[in-house]
Amino acid sequence: MDTRDDLDTGEQPQLIESTTDPVDQVVDMLHEDDTPGAVALVSGLRSPDAAEVLERLSVDNLEELVPELDAEVISGALEYTASSTRSEIVHLLEPDTLTETIAAVADDIATDMVQELDQRTAAHIMEALSDERREELQQLLTYGDETAGGLMTGQVITLRPTLTAGQAIEQLRTAQADASKPFYLYVTAPDRTLLGVLNVRALLTSPPSSPVAELMVSDVVTVEANEDQEEAARVIQRHNLLALPVVDQHGHLLGTITSDDLIDVMQEEATEDLYRLALVHEDEDLRGVWSSVRNRLPWLAVNLVTAMAAASVVALFEDTLEQVAILAAFLPVIGGQGGNAGIQTLTIIVRSLAIDRISPRDMPSLVQREAAVGLVLGVSCGTMVGLVAWLWKGNPWLGLVVFAGLAANILVGAVCGVLIPMALTRFKQDPALSGGIWVTATTDISGFLAFLGTAALIIHHLE
Repeated sequence: MDTRDDLDTGEQPQLIESTTDPVDQVVDMLHEDDTPGAVALVSGLRSPDAAEVLERLSVDNLEELVPELDAEVISGALEYTASSTRSEIVHLLEPDTLTETIAAVADDIATDMVQELDQRTAAHIMEALSDERREELQQLLTYGDETAGGLMTGQVITLRPTLTAGQAIEQLRTAQADASKPFYLYVTAPDRTLLGVLNVRALLTSPPSSPVAELMVSDVVTVEANEDQEEAARVIQRHNLLALPVVDQHGHLLGTITSDDLIDVMQEEATEDLYRLALVHEDEDLRGVWSSVRNRLPWLAVNLVTAMAAASVVALFEDTLEQVAILAAFLPVIGGQGGNAGIQTLTIIVRSLAIDRISPRDMPSLVQREAAVGLVLGVSCGTMVGLVAWLWKGNPWLGLVVFAGLAANILVGAVCGVLIPMALTRFKQDPALSGGIWVTATTDISGFLAFLGTAALIIHHLE
């Protein structure tokens, strides 16, 4: 059809976007048993939008919708879905659709999908793939999930150093590279030893007769395949790269990791640390009830034990509380403020440890710094609350007790916020997982001891 027909009539085709949330539309269609309509709607979305729809659907809706989607739609959406949703989708696909999807998605996603399957199903799927695809995935499956090798793709373009720029461009044209992905050209020896890296822009703007060996950068930033994915993310961030080559211990090029994959890694690691600070499992979502209970209950039980320890400290001063009942009103303030100060410091330390900004050898200077911060904060908050207690009850001694308890507890919280994560790190434990429990337990116990102990010493001034 000649597009000039539209111009002759004066009418312009328009792209109309619906303001209705596609998730709501899909859910309504499924509730009305209009599965074909829901399939057509999701199939017509861009891959990122289709991924968002799948992530927000309930398990029941996924079970109804996913088996009806084409492999092309699923493979496009899986590029953008979270790992938890991807796992659910994998177990809903028929073997034929699953095989087509694994054949089409990026290498790192394909290996994740295979690892989600039981051994029998995985073997069947791998057998159904082409020989070339099967060999690619088998190599990647030898590396751990959270290593650079497990995250890389083997689809890289390599050049020989003896080529000219013109010859390299001709080779690039026949390589059928994915133009939507940022990539570099890697210069290798016949045994795939990495010799240098060549930016595509530099290649295209160079004279055709220029030797590749003169255009390449020989000082290549690399990461070994068995290196942790967090370290790979730090390397690519530090050097501001679009892609990071992955090599073995002998310097042979194995594949590459693109920056978008490592951004996902950094987001997942940050989410994991955030969840662990709240004692929530990183795989938890808002769909299941019993899985959330199973993940949260053990840590709540541990927290309950530490809370009982703090309660036993209060019980030691039962007589003091009976004589001066107003002291009980300030217990939540003392414990809460100390815990908040400790969690603030803990969060900063855990984050700094995660990005390698600090190490255990920095502990003395960090303790000194946080002690100074805690002292200033403790004196400030203690003065304010102490004045309130004095004006409220007209007793300056009560104000002094509140001041002493609050100042001491905030100081302890700030110092423990450094000592506890550092100690856990030294003992090869994740400080994000249990640091919060020990910080709050320490501040509760120390705060109640300081507050009620001071009150017991000067009880005759408080009665």
